[in-house]
Amino acid sequence: MLLFVALCVFSLAALLQLRAGEQTGAGLPPADDAPLGGLPFLGINIALEQSDEAAQAETLSELQAAGFGWVRQRFDWAALEPEPGRFDWAWSDGVLRGIGAAGLVPIVVLDGSPAWARAPQDTGPGDNRLAPPAHSADFARFAAAFAQRYAADVRYYQIWDEPNIAPHWGNRWVDPVHYAQLLKAAAPSIRQADPDAIILLAALAPTADRGHLAVDEVYFLQRLYAAGAQPYFDVAAIQPFGFGHAPQDARGQRDILNFQRARWVRRAMVAAGDAQTPLLAVRYGWNRQPNSTWGAVISPSQARFAGEALDIAYARWPWIGGMGWAAYRPDAPASDPIWGFSLNDATARALAEWRQTQPVRAAALAAHPPPQRDWPRWLLLLAVTGLASWRLVAAARLLPWQRWQRAYLNLPPAWRAAIWLALGVSYYFAVWPPLIILLWMAAALLVLAEPRTGIWLAAALLPFYFRHKEIHWGQLHLAVPPAHAAALCLLPALTLHTRRAARLLDRWDALALGWLGVALLSAAGVWHWPAYGRGFVDLVAVPLVLYWAVRTWAHTAEQREHILMALVSGGVLAGAWGLIDWLAGGGGEADGMRRLAGVVYSPNHAALYLERTLFTALGLALYLRTRRRGLWAGAALLGGIALLLTGSRGALLLGLPAGLLVFAACTRVRTPRSLALRPGALVLGAAFTALAALLVAAGLSWERLSNSATLVERAALWRQSWLLWLDYWGTGVGPGGFLWRFPAYIPEGAPLDPNLQHPHNVWLEFATTAGLPGLLWLTAAILLTVDGVSRARRCGWPARSWVEAGLPAALAAAFAHAQADAFAALPDLAAWNWLALGLLAASLALHPPPAPPSSQ
Repeated sequence: MLLFVALCVFSLAALLQLRAGEQTGAGLPPADDAPLGGLPFLGINIALEQSDEAAQAETLSELQAAGFGWVRQRFDWAALEPEPGRFDWAWSDGVLRGIGAAGLVPIVVLDGSPAWARAPQDTGPGDNRLAPPAHSADFARFAAAFAQRYAADVRYYQIWDEPNIAPHWGNRWVDPVHYAQLLKAAAPSIRQADPDAIILLAALAPTADRGHLAVDEVYFLQRLYAAGAQPYFDVAAIQPFGFGHAPQDARGQRDILNFQRARWVRRAMVAAGDAQTPLLAVRYGWNRQPNSTWGAVISPSQARFAGEALDIAYARWPWIGGMGWAAYRPDAPASDPIWGFSLNDATARALAEWRQTQPVRAAALAAHPPPQRDWPRWLLLLAVTGLASWRLVAAARLLPWQRWQRAYLNLPPAWRAAIWLALGVSYYFAVWPPLIILLWMAAALLVLAEPRTGIWLAAALLPFYFRHKEIHWGQLHLAVPPAHAAALCLLPALTLHTRRAARLLDRWDALALGWLGVALLSAAGVWHWPAYGRGFVDLVAVPLVLYWAVRTWAHTAEQREHILMALVSGGVLAGAWGLIDWLAGGGGEADGMRRLAGVVYSPNHAALYLERTLFTALGLALYLRTRRRGLWAGAALLGGIALLLTGSRGALLLGLPAGLLVFAACTRVRTPRSLALRPGALVLGAAFTALAALLVAAGLSWERLSNSATLVERAALWRQSWLLWLDYWGTGVGPGGFLWRFPAYIPEGAPLDPNLQHPHNVWLEFATTAGLPGLLWLTAAILLTVDGVSRARRCGWPARSWVEAGLPAALAAAFAHAQADAFAALPDLAAWNWLALGLLAASLALHPPPAPPSSQ
């Protein structure tokens, strides 16, 4: 225990040291200074729309004398083009003429929309002047007209403002891909009208949220990169407000709103391969008004922080090209907290002093560079952590594990179940990472004594992927689903068993190794590595661990039956959960029907899992020779009801017919106890069919069955997914990569969800994930499965293996449904598929090819 505590302490210290190095900004490369080479470093935000031309000239003269080099001014599209094609340039002519006369550089913000250009949802009672246009081409024409008129006066154009928070994106959810489409339309139009134009990305508002009405800057940027927006902007605009924290506060992370948040955004850009694009802090500052939403500081602190922030950005952040104070005289009521940013005398003096002493201050900072990443200390902590791990393993070998395991196995089953229950309850409530790791170690020890229990747990917990355990340990942030935790606890037992009793690989194992190789090869098409890592664990590593476990410990028909029972139990529990929620009024409305969603929050996802459960349960109900057949018949019935209430047309029109056909084909055997001679089975099948027909008639409306809008969406999705595959035909985009590549292929106005995880077609799923090798692998997997099942059908399944006849039917139903949905692109489905393949492989291994007839 002492060594375990030491391991936790040293690993946490190493992770904290790694985070401290990142927070110093170490390793962030400088950006290309060409886009902002002619822009002075210090600027300010103005609102000249509230004053006449004489007052504007006076204001601009004061700002130039105070040392500001550029001003950022909003130009409202609604005011400049009140009717389509009719422009009113009088006000903008005067403003830009005055800015030029004062010797200041203008940064124009093209924002807002006229009523005629907005979508219906943004007009009327909920009129939102900040809403995007219904058609980006309208805004692009306005932007081109503006750039053509002012090409001699303006070089820096910001496209929209704060689209990552409501209400700056209309009466709708925040949508980075929609903004990317607006940017893609506007930027080329501006560049064509003004070849010297520098395009600024919309200034992103600092927020820690990641929901529908606010999206943090990093995730918004990442989705813009996914949508292919990188070539359409030259500078990324940010707003690193201080929020009451000193500018030296080095915490740069999502949940901390402070000035140094800029480094967090910069790290995300570098990780996305966009190190050359500079940042511009178009608004920064501290608020001195009490009870402000931006935090509050006293006036002297505001002035001091303003200069210190300029020191940090100018001398230590070579990737930032300028800083703009938040506001001069805001265009807002006097009670608005935004006035806490207004330029008062103290802050103006501090900024003027900074500009006058800038060379001296920069030299002083250069003489005392910030601490870089302390590699010797980090490596020392890493070495000590490794030493503690080594000694922990050495000490563990001295403990009487085998005696403890024998004692555990000698306990009555009820006692063993009680131990697992206590472990599960403790794990459910545990939040402290060392305790969670200890519980994993305890579970791994129990699994080492009884490996099949680990497989049962993993199989039963598959549908509860979203009930994950969150772990925060230094720089490490993990979300571990229950089945993943069970697979992790299986690894020590698998490793020891493989070392002691290695078996020869067969063609099913070659198929598994082939999928591993294909997934690794697909890394060549990846840009968002965290998504690839998650996808690899969810869709490759965990499923293959479960396959490996089944092939290792499911040798007999009874052992395979128990795993099937665990699979069905998990699916039925998820179905019962969904039914209870549906009866309580939960679920989603579609086409006049309330659809069951359950633990996965999606009716179609629930249907994909429940159809697999249904046919597996039917196999247990019809062929299991125990008194528990009625129990599994009830499970099949409950699963069937839940499946029908999902309202999934893919399941009803594709999955169920295909599954029933294969199920009937697999039950045709040369034995006197075939299905045709079992009256009980016939009665059960007839009752189930009648009940299904009644539920279909009562639960599904003709509106649901005849809705063709989904087919149109699917056709558009398949067309754009095909284009994605053509660009990455050799390797695909990797597991989990579809979400981060597909948005770039969505045309404006297309009825496509930019947050789709897969292309809703099994062939396109494997093509986009793993390219041509993925398609070849899928073809080989289909041929191998069909050949194995056909061989078993010809040779006759062993009596105890009849329960496995439901697996080919389940896979057939899933594959048929996957012609219009997912097959292995979702974690629970991928793991289910590999468990089923492992069980089939173990069962079909009993059926070698029939010997050729002798010459006699």
